[in-house]
Amino acid sequence: SVDLSPREAAVPDVHTRMQTTETKRRAAGGGGGSWMRSHPHPAVPIAITVFLLMAVSGVEAIAEGQNLRANMVAEHSRRTFRTHDPNMMNFANPMVDEIAASISSRLDMDEFVASTRETLEEEEEDYFREIWYDRNTTKIHNICEENRSGPAKMNLTWSEPGDLLLKIVGNGVVKGGYNMFMAPGQAKGRETKIHVALYIESMSSFKAQTMDFEVDTYLAMGWFDRRLAHNCSYPILVTSKVISDRIWQPDLYFVNSKFAYLQEVTTPNMMVIVYPDGLVFKSMRIDVTLSCSMELKRFPMDTQRCPVTVQSYAYVEELVNLTWFKKGDDFPLGVNTDIRLNDMVITRKEYESCSNPYPMFRGQARWSCIRAFIVMRRLVLFHIIQTYIPTGMLVVISWMSFWLDPRASPARISLTITSLLTLTTMSNGARQDLPQVSYIKALDIWLTFSQGLIFLVLLEYSFVSFYMTKRSFDCVHRRAYQHKKLRSSQSFNSKSEEDRPEVTQPQSIEEIPFRKPSSSEYDEMIQPPSIHLNGVKHRNSQSNGHPPYSLSQGLSKCANNAAALMSATPHAAAHIYNKFDFTKPCQKCSLNNERIAKKIDHYSRMIFPTTFILFCTIYWAYYTYTEDTVVETV
Repeated sequence: SVDLSPREAAVPDVHTRMQTTETKRRAAGGGGGSWMRSHPHPAVPIAITVFLLMAVSGVEAIAEGQNLRANMVAEHSRRTFRTHDPNMMNFANPMVDEIAASISSRLDMDEFVASTRETLEEEEEDYFREIWYDRNTTKIHNICEENRSGPAKMNLTWSEPGDLLLKIVGNGVVKGGYNMFMAPGQAKGRETKIHVALYIESMSSFKAQTMDFEVDTYLAMGWFDRRLAHNCSYPILVTSKVISDRIWQPDLYFVNSKFAYLQEVTTPNMMVIVYPDGLVFKSMRIDVTLSCSMELKRFPMDTQRCPVTVQSYAYVEELVNLTWFKKGDDFPLGVNTDIRLNDMVITRKEYESCSNPYPMFRGQARWSCIRAFIVMRRLVLFHIIQTYIPTGMLVVISWMSFWLDPRASPARISLTITSLLTLTTMSNGARQDLPQVSYIKALDIWLTFSQGLIFLVLLEYSFVSFYMTKRSFDCVHRRAYQHKKLRSSQSFNSKSEEDRPEVTQPQSIEEIPFRKPSSSEYDEMIQPPSIHLNGVKHRNSQSNGHPPYSLSQGLSKCANNAAALMSATPHAAAHIYNKFDFTKPCQKCSLNNERIAKKIDHYSRMIFPTTFILFCTIYWAYYTYTEDTVVETV
C-alpha cells in the first residue's frame, strides 16, 4: 500500500473508473470472455486498443502523468486494478499505469490544484508548508538524475549544487524559456506576492541626539517562481552571486535607512534556495542604521515606536506585492532573546501595510510597502541615579541657609550660589545628549523647578538681609521726641528748669511734620544741662567766644561714634551713646526689622520643603501612572 496525503486522498478512486470502462467495453464487444475466445492472439488487439486510448488522451496528459502526484495515484491504481485474464497481466500492467495516470491527471488534477490553491490562500500561514504545483505550471525541468529525483523532501536536510540552475536560466535570458528581467507572474498578467520576514540578531542603543539606531538583521523573503520547478528530491542551494544574479529577485530596500551594507565576512552572507515546486527562498545578513523620529516629551519616562519600512524600489504594486510572513511568535519579526540594551527594553511589535500613491512626472503609481514597528520603553533607573537624586540633594542642601544666622551673609550666599551653579552644570550635562527640540521634556520640568527653588532660596535671603540691615532715621519714635524737644528748647532761655511748662503730646504723632533742626537748635539739644550754684545758673561753657564744648565731652562723643562703627549692628552699642541721638538709627525699629527677618526664615523652613515634596509627589505620580501616547513616527 502507498500512504497518501489528505490532498491525494481527495482524488476520486481510479479503480472505480477503470471498472466502469471495462464494463462498457465488454457490453460493446458482446462480453469479455467471448471476445477473448474468438481471437487466438489477444496481445495484438490489446496493444491497438491501448495506443488508441493514448492518442485520445493526448500527449499533454501523458506529460502531466509524470507529475509526482499523478505517479502516486497511478501506483495506487496499479495495485488495486485486477484483470480477468492472468495471461495478460505482465503485458497490460505497464500500459494500465500510464492510462490511469493520464485519466486521473486529465479529469481530477485541475480540480484538485484549484481547490488546494483556494485553501492555501485562505490559510496564509500554510502558504509554504507543503509542496504543491500550480495548475498553470506546464513544465517541470528534468535537471537531476533518476537516483536524485523522486518525492520531494520537506525539511532541508540536503541540497543540490547551484550550477544545476544554469540548465534552466542559462545566462539569464533563454529564448522561449526563462527571463530574469520579468517577474514570475508578469508574463501571465498576475502579481508576484513576496513574503518578507526579519530576524534581529543584535541591536545597538538608541541615540536620542541623532535619532537613529543600528540593527544586525537577517532579511528573509520567499516567492513562487514556477519557471524554476525541477524534478530533484532536494532543494537547490545557490551561494554564488554569479548564479543568483541570473535569477529574478525582488528589489527591496529599507525606506528609513541612513546606511546599510551586506555582511561579507568570510564570504557574502547570502543564500538562495530553490525548491522543487518553484518556491524561492532568499536570506541575507545586513547591518542597517535606521532613523527613528523620537517623541521626547516624556523623557526619560518615554516610550518609542520606531519603524522598519521595506518597499519595492522599481516594481509597482500590480507586479510585486509585499506582505509579512506571519507564523508563530518568530515571524514576521523575530528578536534574539539575548539582546540587552543599555537603556531600552522591547515591549511589543506591530505590523502594517503602508502602500501609498506617489506622484510622478506623468500620472502617479503605487509601490508596495510594508512596515514593522519596534515599541520600546526607556529604563529610567540610570537617570534617577545620575540626575534626579543629585539634583534633589542640591535642593535640600540649599535649605540649610534657613538655619544659619541671618548676620552670616558670606556663608548663606556662598551656600546658595554654589548649589545653583552646580545644578546648572548638571543640567547642561544631562541635556547634552538630547536634541534641541522646541517642546518641554519631563526632565526639563524637573531641572527647571529645582533651579527655580534654589533661586527662590537666594531671593529669600535678599529679603532677610534687607530687613537685617535696614536703618530707620525717620520713624514715628523720632517724630514724637523731636516735637517735644523743639517745644522745650523754645522756653528754655526764659524760664528755669524747674518752672518749664510740660509740653503736651499731640493726639496723632503722624500729624507732626518732621523738620530737621537748625545748627543752633542741634547744639542746644546736645549740650549738657545747666548747673545751678547758689541760685545762679551756670553753663559748662567758656566766655570770650570759645566753643561750648569741653575736652571730656569731645572724647565721649568720639568714643560713641567709634563704638557704633565697630559694632555689627547699629543697636549693638546702644548702651554707649544716647538713644535720642539723631545721627544714629532708631534702635526700636532695628529690633522690629530683625524680628521680621527671623520670621521670614522661620516660615521658609516649612514652605520650601513642603513645596518640593508636593511637587515630587505630583511629578512622579503623573509620569508613572499615566499612559504614554505613542505617536506614529516614520
